[in-house]
Amino acid sequence: MPSGPSLVFDKSSLESLNLNEAVLMDNFYLSTITPLFYVECLADLEKNIRSNSTPEQLVSSLADRTPDEQAHANVHHMTLLQAELSRQFDLKTIANRVVVSGGRRVQLGDQSGLILQNSPEEEALSRWRKREFLEVERNTAKAWRRSLTKIDFDEMVGTVSREVGPWRKPKTLENARHIADAMVDNLDPEWILRFGLDLLGVGDETERVLDDWRSRRRPPLREDYPYFIYMLRINLFFCLVLPQRLLRDVKPSH
Repeated sequence: MPSGPSLVFDKSSLESLNLNEAVLMDNFYLSTITPLFYVECLADLEKNIRSNSTPEQLVSSLADRTPDEQAHANVHHMTLLQAELSRQFDLKTIANRVVVSGGRRVQLGDQSGLILQNSPEEEALSRWRKREFLEVERNTAKAWRRSLTKIDFDEMVGTVSREVGPWRKPKTLENARHIADAMVDNLDPEWILRFGLDLLGVGDETERVLDDWRSRRRPPLREDYPYFIYMLRINLFFCLVLPQRLLRDVKPSH
């Protein structure tokens, strides 16, 4: 069958499918496997599950339903951000394709080429298909899980409140999205760059990014760093809705 639309799914999506439905999904859709998918699934290995099945059997059943033929491993979002900040990634050229890493430029005489080696995400997907769950956990998922434990929602909300200043409180999720967009579009762009890089955990890149941006005559941030702005908007939105309890039962893994 021809390749269909691209899907991004989580563990609960797979749990809602039986094996035949999962096969059909793999047949009609392209599947983008994100790094956090493994973190979510492999967390079951550490749970005491009230079931006749063992944790290993439950995770194995998820692997059975994970698309195979048309599934591709996307790089971690922080890898994408850092690549954009160093001018190695341009969101406008992706055209809805899965983003892979591991490319290395080579030169042979007057000819140039690109060698693609398996990225950590692709290695994890390969092990997942082989049911090597402990290897995925040992080599990949554990590091991603550690990064989640460092997230402090109260600190995030406090930082945005202190730095951005008083804004009207959102009444709905849609209202919060509009406020986040207004912040990005109306605050000083240089300040937005400094603040956003620090909020997203790449503050050590600030001076280099600012120097590069200034050298190109300060182009609009939405055009110059679209993925950075996308990530910043998500974080601003999140910090706006949390104090108003527009999202419920929020956990660090979310």
